[in-house]
Amino acid sequence: MRRMLLAASAACILGASCASLGDPFLVAFGVDSAYQSEALTASGIDEYRERLLGQGDVAAAASIQRLFEAALRYDPNNAEAARYLALVEDFRASRFSSSMAKAEGLLAKPKRNPDDEYAMLLAVRRALDIYPQDDDAKKLHRSTADVRAAFVSARLTEAEAIRVGASDADDAKKERAYIQAFNLIARATDVEPRDVEGTRAYRQLRSDIAHIVEKRLGSVDGLSAKGRFDEAESVLAVVKELDAKIGRTFSSDIGKAEYSLYLAWARYHESRKEWTKAEARVRKALAIQKGADAVALQKRIKDAVAAEERGASFEAGLKNLDAYIAKGDLTRAQRLVASLSKGAATSSERGALDQRRTKIRSALPPIYESGLKAYREERFKEAVAAFEVVVAVDPAYEDAAGYLEKARDKQKLLDQY
Repeated sequence: MRRMLLAASAACILGASCASLGDPFLVAFGVDSAYQSEALTASGIDEYRERLLGQGDVAAAASIQRLFEAALRYDPNNAEAARYLALVEDFRASRFSSSMAKAEGLLAKPKRNPDDEYAMLLAVRRALDIYPQDDDAKKLHRSTADVRAAFVSARLTEAEAIRVGASDADDAKKERAYIQAFNLIARATDVEPRDVEGTRAYRQLRSDIAHIVEKRLGSVDGLSAKGRFDEAESVLAVVKELDAKIGRTFSSDIGKAEYSLYLAWARYHESRKEWTKAEARVRKALAIQKGADAVALQKRIKDAVAAEERGASFEAGLKNLDAYIAKGDLTRAQRLVASLSKGAATSSERGALDQRRTKIRSALPPIYESGLKAYREERFKEAVAAFEVVVAVDPAYEDAAGYLEKARDKQKLLDQY
């Protein structure tokens, strides 16, 4: 409950709605100033990392700064909030100075090509987004008004000519032309977001591209039904790229098509007893959606693999087990030990498995040490791979489980940025 209230506190500041919700609401539920400050700081740090560092969204700097300022009002001794407030201000100041210098330098050029003008006008826009009330930024914005109007008009004219010229072309040429036109319109709206004609052209071309996306999506099921899975996957890659240009309008439909494709692909490999490939495809399906049919298929694949590994007899299973140990495939070896244990009927068979368990466990120390070394050197993917093997064999081995969790978290953070 406290966690939810802290989130509400942060959301309150983010939405500028504290006047209506107010401190009494939070106090009534036992959320004191220190916790409110902590919640606001945590939200601010998340926004700072994601929007400023991750996305470079300079326009978000002011709202993120207000989070840390609010955190310090609740708790003036919050050192973390003070530190991040300074970081955000440094970010704003450095980006502002850089944008102003770039804009002024390009404005002073005697001759500018369209790329120069775009870079200049975009720098002016960014400077104004960072400090909307700065006199120098406002003056620069006014002094470039004619250049901006001419730039927007020229780009929109180019884009319309390209769009009209491609209206009777085949889908492939039309697609390339529409993307080219879309990029031109995007440049116009980047430097002048409120331009009416630019907004209209943006919406029109977005609709045209959406029709192409819909048509391509419709071909995926047909390719999959014919067993042309690689082609279907390639089509989806193109569709995803197109969709990204129109604000991911079809992300849900694309997700459904991807899920169906990988599920059908996995079933194809299952029918051919290509278990490794089937497992890889069903994992991709499950990464998109935890569908019951994909979960059931994954279980069938695992059961089939286990049956093959166990072999027709205990001796056949033992032979497979020795092969896994010899190759250093300890995860599969441990899984097979567990599977064979269920059918070990004699003391001799149980003893044979105990010997293999000892071999498997004796191979863990160097793997654990390699994981520690990779972790300390911040090679977290390697650390995760090593600790996963250790934990699969012995979940309680040393501090492997703890290191595995930390390595995964650190790698996840790196992947975000």
